[in-house]
Amino acid sequence: MKNVLFGAVLALQFLTRIPLPVNCPIDDKTLKWALRFYPMAGFVIGGFLYLLYLSLNNFIPLYLMTLILLTLWVFLTGGLHLDGVMDVADAVGSNGSAEKKIEILKDSRVGSFAVLAALFLLIWKFMLLYSILDFENENSGVYLIFIPVISRFQALLQLYLFEPFQKTGMAFYWKKHLSKLDNVMAACWLLPFIIFPVEFMVIFILQLFFSFLFGRWASSHFNGINGDTVGASIEGAELWNLAVLYSLLLSGIV
Repeated sequence: MKNVLFGAVLALQFLTRIPLPVNCPIDDKTLKWALRFYPMAGFVIGGFLYLLYLSLNNFIPLYLMTLILLTLWVFLTGGLHLDGVMDVADAVGSNGSAEKKIEILKDSRVGSFAVLAALFLLIWKFMLLYSILDFENENSGVYLIFIPVISRFQALLQLYLFEPFQKTGMAFYWKKHLSKLDNVMAACWLLPFIIFPVEFMVIFILQLFFSFLFGRWASSHFNGINGDTVGASIEGAELWNLAVLYSLLLSGIV
């Protein structure tokens, strides 16, 4: 039981900036449980967003509520995955060789491509989130939970399906402890959302498609993946899923 609890705390410590002053032992058992709790971190993030949505809905203008929700969304992750987007954007924007891109990926300095990528990502997330909430769908609050959950589940797919380009770093370290069973157990966090079968199936299937395409794209640029590309895939998946959900609402399917 201790390994399970330590795994849950470790997942939250790694994927969020929620202060959890617990000294977790990092060994094979706790790491495997941490991987299984990746989507749970999305539940926690989405839960905070949902509570804020319930608190603010109908009390302040929609544009302001959307901005507050997006601010909290970034705050809860500490910009961790957004940093991955920025690093990947600078590296890919260089149009250099794979070795040059990896060198830029590891550089802590921020370039123009990073700034533009972060800016447009946040603008698109704001507009899609605003548009989804503007539909006043009765399930809008649940969507705020579902998207962070499935977007972190797909991070495990990235780690499982693609090889890291280096034998060090977080991606390599996590992948060593990730098995097919861990993915199956992590997928159990998606089960509550089956009560919305249309949204669930469409988003889930297209999420698999996105994960495969993103992993192939990252591998083509860097000859593999790393922690930055996996982090970028989480941000990309959230934007992708917001776009898919908006399309479903716009078309009247849900």
